[in-house]
Amino acid sequence: MFRFSWTPGLVILLLLCSAACMVSKRQWQPSISAPNSAAERIIGITTSDGSVKMFDRGYLARIKDQTLYAQISRKPFEIPLAQVQRYWVETRQLSVARTVGLVAGIGAVVAIVVVAAEVAKSGGFKMGSFGGGGCCLFVYSWDGSQYTFDAEAYTAAITRGLERDDYSVLAHLREQDGQYRLMISNDMDETQFTNLLESWVVDHAPGVQPRAGGNGTLYGLSEPLAPLSARDGEGNDLLPWLKYRDKLIWEPAPVADRNGSLRREIVLTFPRPPLAGRGRLITSSTYTLWTGYMAGRNLQLLGRDLPAWYREIDESPAARNRLLDWMASDELFALKVEVEEADGWQPRALLPVSGPFTSDERVVELDVSRAAGGNLRIRLRPPAGFWAFNSFAIDYGADAPLSVTRVPLATARDEHGADLLPALAAADDRYYRMDTIGERAWVTFPAPPLQPGKDRTVFLHTRGYYLMHVPADGEPNWTAFEQIMQEPGAGARASAEAYARLKRF
Repeated sequence: MFRFSWTPGLVILLLLCSAACMVSKRQWQPSISAPNSAAERIIGITTSDGSVKMFDRGYLARIKDQTLYAQISRKPFEIPLAQVQRYWVETRQLSVARTVGLVAGIGAVVAIVVVAAEVAKSGGFKMGSFGGGGCCLFVYSWDGSQYTFDAEAYTAAITRGLERDDYSVLAHLREQDGQYRLMISNDMDETQFTNLLESWVVDHAPGVQPRAGGNGTLYGLSEPLAPLSARDGEGNDLLPWLKYRDKLIWEPAPVADRNGSLRREIVLTFPRPPLAGRGRLITSSTYTLWTGYMAGRNLQLLGRDLPAWYREIDESPAARNRLLDWMASDELFALKVEVEEADGWQPRALLPVSGPFTSDERVVELDVSRAAGGNLRIRLRPPAGFWAFNSFAIDYGADAPLSVTRVPLATARDEHGADLLPALAAADDRYYRMDTIGERAWVTFPAPPLQPGKDRTVFLHTRGYYLMHVPADGEPNWTAFEQIMQEPGAGARASAEAYARLKRF
């Protein structure tokens, strides 16, 4: 499983944006060199043509004159930065490990950091000062020797009215002394309100893959099938990018394609057994950092009216439903899954939102009983720049039996030793609030005995929301905000225009 994170540097000035500051610097600090310590280093890249290059362990890759220099199998390696699609960066600090993929060449973060460089010349800035994005709660699992970045919680719940549950596989979690241990951390420029933490311990037969749907339904998958083909709207072959869960992540930039469309198209073809009526689509996909940036930028349009808008979403079901309907229709923060049927493409589900730093596998249940032809064809039309895709698979089999034990928290304490159990033990009106980057808490769960002959998968059930640190001052621009909310495609156009402006720096 891959992870995403950040790190300072002018490489990365045209590459990255927020995370270096989020991990160790805790502030924006563009520099003129690549990461240059044991705590932060580039360990590999994905190239624009879909090749993964992992560097020799212990070798410090460096960037000079728009070229990356590294070592592979003890031989020198170099590549122009223009040919790098994603950087893989490992961060280690205070018994915390994070390995993440950084969007580069085609990524929108490039543009953000160009602006960072320009503003830094005149005295620097904070992320919120230009409407930077938010994300979610970060979850680190104890893997037996350190806390390793493992999940994100309640992505896209940007105010209390959008508070939601999340269900994440903890792939790195290991039992120690009869306990499971987690660290939760505010690593983004936002205030986080966590309502509930609960583990779901799932014992199952070897070979079964338990995965969660967006509503918490658990599926016991045993026969997932990879796509036979995957193509974009221009006919390009996406199968190498989308067939396997690996370090190839397809993430188109927020620019129009050669036909002038600000939507990309993915058409996936899967085998379909005769008379199959139900399929479980397994997707490893996330929204992007650019999505968070645009969310912050759009909210900043409300100026001093932003708190009142939050209150309306929090208190009015009608206002909240209008916002959710917009998210689903414009697909900036939700994405339709369409099935090809005899009368054309029909929407049959929405992808669960997740990311942008981890890409857990989530399940979408599909009615495929009316699918046209012998194969199953699925289409997605993401707005350019808002979604990143790692892999897709389909499973038609019966769900394997799962033994699920819901395990409540045993202990929960913040860095000052305060007891957080009352705030985190149940979904109620009590929250654990983290206001600043770097705030952390540590929790434990008892580990039930493993059933004989079974394997185990542990999920974390979370509930909460967050508030991005967007300035709530200045004159509101309701005209621009309402255009984005009411005119089909206006959000994608505003995104492309913002990206084009940033690229000019």
